[in-house]
Amino acid sequence: MIAKGQSISHGSAMTNYATKHNRADIVLTRNFDEGLTPLAMWGAMETIHQKYAPKFRRKPVEKPTLRMEVSPSLEETKGWTLNDWYDYALRFLDEFKKEVQTKDGKKKGAGKFNLDRAQIFACLHFDAKSGIPHLHILINRIDLDGNLMNDSFVGESATKAAHAINVERGWELPEDIHDAHLKEITDACYYILHGMARYDWDTYKHGLESRGYKVKEQRDKQGVLHGYTILRGNSRFKSSILGKGRDLTASKLEATWKKLHPVAQSVVKPSSTVGTSQTSERKPFTEHTSERHSVAQTRPEAPSVFRKIMSVDDEKYSITMPLEAYKAMKDAIEVPDESVPFENVLNVAMLLFMNYVDAATTVSESCCGGGSTPSNWGKDKDEDEREWARRCAQHANWLCKPMSRSVRKAKGIHR
Repeated sequence: MIAKGQSISHGSAMTNYATKHNRADIVLTRNFDEGLTPLAMWGAMETIHQKYAPKFRRKPVEKPTLRMEVSPSLEETKGWTLNDWYDYALRFLDEFKKEVQTKDGKKKGAGKFNLDRAQIFACLHFDAKSGIPHLHILINRIDLDGNLMNDSFVGESATKAAHAINVERGWELPEDIHDAHLKEITDACYYILHGMARYDWDTYKHGLESRGYKVKEQRDKQGVLHGYTILRGNSRFKSSILGKGRDLTASKLEATWKKLHPVAQSVVKPSSTVGTSQTSERKPFTEHTSERHSVAQTRPEAPSVFRKIMSVDDEKYSITMPLEAYKAMKDAIEVPDESVPFENVLNVAMLLFMNYVDAATTVSESCCGGGSTPSNWGKDKDEDEREWARRCAQHANWLCKPMSRSVRKAKGIHR
């Protein structure tokens, strides 16, 4: 069994999605009047939101609803009736309650939110491509007494609740399921590459999609592919965790295809010179040609360099780095969220490479990131330029990871 949880602002739309066209059965309701339709229950939630809106006037609750999806496997729920799903929903909520509050009903930390006093409804959803029935649970984050549930780490709390039930019932653990799916997708990637007569991204992508996966591309403004993510149901697998040594990332995919299609080296026969004479025309050797020859040999080869002028808050920053380091940096960029442009993460990495830490922080905050950089940030004495570039890319990936609004406000980052 796996479980996910997050706070949302679109409770009405989620209610409609989970129950419209009679594709779901109501399994459990709590703190609602009898006989309400799903949308009427959402209306009752909104009534609570409006009732206590003055209490949260200084800090409005922008995401007043908690949405959770709980999905056991087909084998785990074989033969279940609605009563079985009801008992299961109660059991899950009991475990989830342990994670979000203490026995006396107080939230861990500040607040007095009580899950037993919250409006909750759970519906059994059948409309899924996988054919696996699963629960949608909606919880009002403002309880009947006007106390607010802290939504920090609700996803982690849902996962822990699912883990406790898996252990209790002897079900397969989510991490084992994840590893199995990871291997399944990796094997599929290698199989598709092995069957391709020539390397072609579109053929590779079509091969994955024909197996039921979805492929999410990450391209820059010029349309160049820098990464991709494979979706299996509700699970996401970045290309960087597939394969061996990141050999299924976008930048290494063609090289991996070549390894799977070794070409025998052709035997080159030396041309016979028997019975022939070869002459070469030689130009007179003079002091002038000797000087040119000497200069040509001693002149160093100009290194390939990437240069860019970047503007941050109306201030110009000059970026200069070896082209090899720039390429290594681009290969190590992993967009942390679909809402974050690839260029933003790359710009943060380049600014870090040049030790423009404040400017890098400003750019990361512009895409709702906001992590911090150590005060001793910098290139190690014996660190290779490419390794330094990769380290900057990895830190940029983390800096640009969007944080929840509550975390940003706690850090003093306002929009």
